[in-house]
Amino acid sequence: MGKRNPITFILIILALGYGGSIVWLNNVQKKSITIAQQKIASLGDINQNVDINKLRAARNQLPKAIAILEQAIQLPGIPLQPVSREIVKLNYQLTAIERKLYLEEYGFIYLKLAKESAMAAALLVQNPPHPINTWYKAQEKWQYAINLLEKIPQESGSYLEAREKLKLYRENYQVITKRFNWAKQAIEINNQAKQKMEKGNYWGAIRDLKKAINLNPGQSETYLSRGVAYSQVGMRRAAIADFNKAIQINPGNSQAYYYRGDEYLQLGEKQKALEDLNKSIKIDANNPKSYLNRGVVYYLIGNQSKAMENFQQAAFLFGLDGDSESQKIAVDMLKRFQE
Repeated sequence: MGKRNPITFILIILALGYGGSIVWLNNVQKKSITIAQQKIASLGDINQNVDINKLRAARNQLPKAIAILEQAIQLPGIPLQPVSREIVKLNYQLTAIERKLYLEEYGFIYLKLAKESAMAAALLVQNPPHPINTWYKAQEKWQYAINLLEKIPQESGSYLEAREKLKLYRENYQVITKRFNWAKQAIEINNQAKQKMEKGNYWGAIRDLKKAINLNPGQSETYLSRGVAYSQVGMRRAAIADFNKAIQINPGNSQAYYYRGDEYLQLGEKQKALEDLNKSIKIDANNPKSYLNRGVVYYLIGNQSKAMENFQQAAFLFGLDGDSESQKIAVDMLKRFQE
């Protein structure tokens, strides 16, 4: 209903008289109220609604209903009490709907994000064992999911589901935290074992590393350390088995290929040694030891030019690292061929 010219209203009052105009105006108001109510009739019980789409529809429809009432005819001295009451009522409902919609959308989004984070955490730790970084990331994701659920307000329709999931998520978080703590402990033991190896206590290091592997069998560095220790006590096949495990867990571990290649070289398995040293250099082209050993392999299989190239590169990289002793070995090997 559009605004009418005030002159038209005055003419109506003159024609109908004051009493008649009151009756006419009341009818107009009732008609406005009826139209406004029809606008929101399809929304059902707005106050009990927890459906986000219906709440959004209500938020869109209520201002339209209020606008209809605000256009109702008003003349000086003639009350608009029914319309005014209806406007107050609808404004109150609109405020309540906006708050309820905010809580529902807030709860819905947080619940959705929490579920996504929980799913990501669960997928992350499938098919263990895993390195410590994986356990840490899973722990973070479970904590994030828990934090989101704890923020969902009680008034939200998502609250009950959030409470149910919160119990499960907290239990899962505790399990992952336990595995993460074991992984941390394994790294600490691995570091202790390295200190023992530096002092020549290889058997003590092997015993420690076995404990570390029992705590977290998913850390490639632990197998790498034990493989080196086995090599130092002459257990080459045991060393190779540990290097195999280190590579299985982390195929990008250039050191594991280098050490396994060195073991194959010591065992006289030149082709396997060459394959591993090639892989080591492909992953890390700046490890001079890999070039030095590959030079030895090429020398043993009779490829003099390739051997010289590798000794030269090894000497260059040892020089960059400031390892003069190893550089001298590479240079001496190179001189032999040049003579």
